[in-house]
Amino acid sequence: MRIFVTGATGFIGAHFVERALAEGHQVIGLHRSDGPRHRTCIEHLRSHGADLRRGDILKPESFAQALEGCDVACHFAAAFRESGADEAYFARMNVEGTANVAKAAVARGVKRFVHCGTAGIYGQRVAGTITETTPIRPWNSYERSKLAADEQVRKIATAAGMEYVILRPTAVYGPRDERLSKLFRSVAKGRFPLFGRGDGRRHMIYVTDLADAFLRACTAASAANQELIVAGPKAVPLREMLHTIARAANRPGFGPRLPLGPMLALAAVIEDTCKVFKLKPPIYRRRMDFYLNDAAFDSRLAQAVLEWQPKVDLAEGFAATLRASRQGDGDPGMARAYVLVSLLALLVSDSI
Repeated sequence: MRIFVTGATGFIGAHFVERALAEGHQVIGLHRSDGPRHRTCIEHLRSHGADLRRGDILKPESFAQALEGCDVACHFAAAFRESGADEAYFARMNVEGTANVAKAAVARGVKRFVHCGTAGIYGQRVAGTITETTPIRPWNSYERSKLAADEQVRKIATAAGMEYVILRPTAVYGPRDERLSKLFRSVAKGRFPLFGRGDGRRHMIYVTDLADAFLRACTAASAANQELIVAGPKAVPLREMLHTIARAANRPGFGPRLPLGPMLALAAVIEDTCKVFKLKPPIYRRRMDFYLNDAAFDSRLAQAVLEWQPKVDLAEGFAATLRASRQGDGDPGMARAYVLVSLLALLVSDSI
């Protein structure tokens, strides 16, 4: 099978490309940057047989030709971690960009479009267990844009008679994830602050399990026109997740416990102040969502439709992720920022 992949050098995209190549598929991957940060990944994937091309999902002319002869388009490219980005930015990258790729796939006769959505559209604090029938309650600009992107995929594919599959992953982790690498390194040093009680449930999925699910979405006939939640084996409270990482690092604990309320107020002040001075904030509102989330998910429909099972439990996955994170250089600037805001949070809490 010939598979076109956007975001091929991103965290999930690169793992998917590796998985697809290992199964003997031909991969044409799109990447936006070939700077130093991406060069190692580009060389690695090319050495395994990927045909990687530079392009921009906001410029269809830069990638349309690459879709020629492809059976499936698998769309991972998205704006996600950007702090300070407004609603228009996420709409442009995630909605307009997705529509561009879907339309180009239709024009080139692609049979199936597989889109990486997010399980976050169901809400960040939801009682019980979330299924595909749970009411949708996006929490932020990113999730609203991903929901609108899902609608674009559904609309464009249905009108053209192209099959589509929308997979909605829960929180993804694993080797080479820059988003959580700081957390793993901080816990391994016993320096990760837990703001609040840590009761909120986290439902993680290991990146290779997710790559397997996406490959099944590309190939399984039963997956056509389905929208599916994909999650790991179980949800656990945040404090249990942190303790599991600490055990993998042979640490007695993960770090200090601090009050949550003052930290939320402090994050808002820091973000607003940095915006005025056009600085990148070390801490901001959306980052604090990490301490507020509470959700568990049911992925039995995806397991049945895709004939797929998550294989990696948290202890095994965290150990592998920790080993990979130790190979990085760390981020002393961010570590100092967390120490600073933690001390400020304590000072604020003592004054109220």
